[in-house]
Amino acid sequence: MELLSGIVSRAKELFITCGVKSVTMDDIASDMGMSKKTLYQHIPSKAKLIERMVQIHIKEEKKALADIRNKSTNAVEEMILISQYVIQLLRMVSPNVVFEIKKYYWESWQKMEKLNNEHILEVIKQNLQWGIHQGHYRKDLNTDIIAQHYVTLSSSLVDHSVFPHNFLSMEKIFLETIRYHLRGITTTSGWDICQKQLTKITNA
Repeated sequence: MELLSGIVSRAKELFITCGVKSVTMDDIASDMGMSKKTLYQHIPSKAKLIERMVQIHIKEEKKALADIRNKSTNAVEEMILISQYVIQLLRMVSPNVVFEIKKYYWESWQKMEKLNNEHILEVIKQNLQWGIHQGHYRKDLNTDIIAQHYVTLSSSLVDHSVFPHNFLSMEKIFLETIRYHLRGITTTSGWDICQKQLTKITNA
């Protein structure tokens, strides 16, 4: 199990550096100083390797979001910390890596979409309800619609038909998206908190 984790971790580094499509199983075996036979004993195919990598990412992301909720003192701070976390991920992974997983490993991409469409949707909905209760978000918000709107906007970051890869960086697009989201839902007190904490995102 320890070797399997090492394989997945190193493969992830290679994918981020060189791209998913260009890195072969031979490359991974060579990089780790093992035979192809040993590699295939632990991971039967590149598709399974991608699947395992995505499973680990989903588990880590759920934990990270739970940790953020636990340490946040209010709903606005939670959204700022979530945004900070997302920015860190965007800086680590190139748009091409995301695009290649989406194009060549559709089943794994669907699992990522499920995380976005179900878990993230619920996280945002709870955040909206919390913010309304605290008086930092507008009381007239329809939390179901706004949460779905946020998830849809977030998904558009990796849609090249919406934002071509040479348009702007995903980080800049996300920053505008989160400002747009927070400015639209906050009350005066909530926006005051935003203005004090937005620098946390850009300084992430």
